[in-house]
Amino acid sequence: MKVGTDGILLGAWADVSDCQRILDMGTGTGLIALMLAQRSHEHCQIEAVELDLLAAQQVQENFQASPWHNRLHLTYQDVQTYCQKTAHQYDLIVANPPYFTQGVECKNDERALARYVQQSHLDWLNWAASCLSEKGKISFVLPYEAGKTLINSTALYCIKQTDVITKIGKDPQRMLLTFSRENLPQVKDSLVIYDENNQYTEAFIALTKAFYLKM
Repeated sequence: MKVGTDGILLGAWADVSDCQRILDMGTGTGLIALMLAQRSHEHCQIEAVELDLLAAQQVQENFQASPWHNRLHLTYQDVQTYCQKTAHQYDLIVANPPYFTQGVECKNDERALARYVQQSHLDWLNWAASCLSEKGKISFVLPYEAGKTLINSTALYCIKQTDVITKIGKDPQRMLLTFSRENLPQVKDSLVIYDENNQYTEAFIALTKAFYLKM
């Protein structure tokens, strides 16, 4: 599972302001962690957790090749164990968790691990909350219906929701969510990726252009 639009959206959208320590749960190949390193200040430390060995090896290579290698750290472990045992508290925790229900058999176990839900999204959110700083935030990207279910399932406050529409005129397919322990005013908006001519919209370009070589 290499670069995908969901990860790009989350990496560009999550609020990194005033973050001293960030956690990327299930980092895959490190895309989101790298984007957050690019956007955050030079003293912000970023921890990435990944269970799949081959993916973790690629994360390490990608981190070492980046300009931010001194701020990026990889832990080869499952996210539940990490969140429950870490001594750190994080100002921002992000995740692009698996969200497909078991369907067509994948060609390998690694792809199945990345795609299919093993634990609920509420489990992921609760694990994140267990190592969240007092004023910290948790940001996820999920399918639209799964996002609505998660909002209604947690005691945390959803303080920001962006409905992602693939093409103008269509229904939302994804949801970007930020949760907090603080009952802050909720910001709710939407983002369209493609216009009627199948070109990137100005809003999508403004959000993500720092991460594309050609846009």
